[in-house]
Amino acid sequence: MLKKTLSVLLVLALIGGVAFYIMQRKNISHSDAVSENVVQNKDIAIEDMVFEYKKDNLKTDCKQDSKMLCAVDFAVKCTINPEFEGCKESKLPKFIFMSDESLKRPTEISYKLHKMKPIAADLVEVHTDSTCNGNWFGLCQGRVIYVLVPYNDSWRVKDIYAIEDRNV
Repeated sequence: MLKKTLSVLLVLALIGGVAFYIMQRKNISHSDAVSENVVQNKDIAIEDMVFEYKKDNLKTDCKQDSKMLCAVDFAVKCTINPEFEGCKESKLPKFIFMSDESLKRPTEISYKLHKMKPIAADLVEVHTDSTCNGNWFGLCQGRVIYVLVPYNDSWRVKDIYAIEDRNV
């Protein structure tokens, strides 16, 4: 009886070990795919591209060849104009849609890509050097960082924050 119990426990432990190994491999390969995507997009970020947006001439198309950069592009457009096409239906951070004169929402934003930084398999930061003609929580001047997560077959901005140290 003891031998049968030990045999069953040994088989269960073996099955559990194999299942754990398979799950780990899936996580590693997913992480590698995301990291590889970021590395491919890093070439884009290294270039001296400056993006400029004005509330009166926003366009729905995205000219970047990167889904990550298009997610940032869309978030900036919604920052300038929360009534812009698709913004209300998006899963952007709720503070983007706050309206109050004291927020000093910008009507113009320009930014230069600084770097793209993978944080985890499903989390990437896009660092920008930004300027704007407003204040808006301090999230459009200096080093502004867009936190991206996968969304459907693309990416979306999950959060936005700014840091003072421009050497990051």
